[in-house]
Amino acid sequence: MEEHVRVDETPGSAEVRRGLVGLVRAGDASLEQSAAAVTTARGGAELRQSASVAVVSGGDTDLTMAAAVAVPTLGDVKIDKGGAQWVVAAGDVSIDRGGAGVAVAPSVRVERGLVGMALGWHVDVGSGGRVLFGPKAAAAFGLAAGLAAGVILVAGGTYAAGKTLKRVPGLPWAS
Repeated sequence: MEEHVRVDETPGSAEVRRGLVGLVRAGDASLEQSAAAVTTARGGAELRQSASVAVVSGGDTDLTMAAAVAVPTLGDVKIDKGGAQWVVAAGDVSIDRGGAGVAVAPSVRVERGLVGMALGWHVDVGSGGRVLFGPKAAAAFGLAAGLAAGVILVAGGTYAAGKTLKRVPGLPWAS
């Protein structure tokens, strides 16, 4: 694979086309038909037909036919025909013909896509969109899982304490 890294005329901007890089760090980052381990941008980040393990952005993030594992950003996130496992945004998240495992933002909009768990004040599911766990379902699931874990821990602790006390000789209550 050829590597083409071009720095724009704008100071702090980086553009990678048809490249394979370990770290992209710039004011504004743009990847096209590329793969990067980590992409960080003080401003916006844009990935077109690209993949990155982590896309950390101080501005808006745009994934078009792109994939990422983690997308923490201070701006809005727009995913079009792409996907991400974890999306955490201070701004809004918009997913069109794509997907995300978990999307956390003040507002999450899913249009013709799939989100496993959407946490936000406003979760809007458009036509063809699907959210498996919304905020209420996620809270109920967390409550049930926590309760089940608590019962298992108490039962296990009681069983272990009973076995231990039987091995200690001379205790009047352990027989």
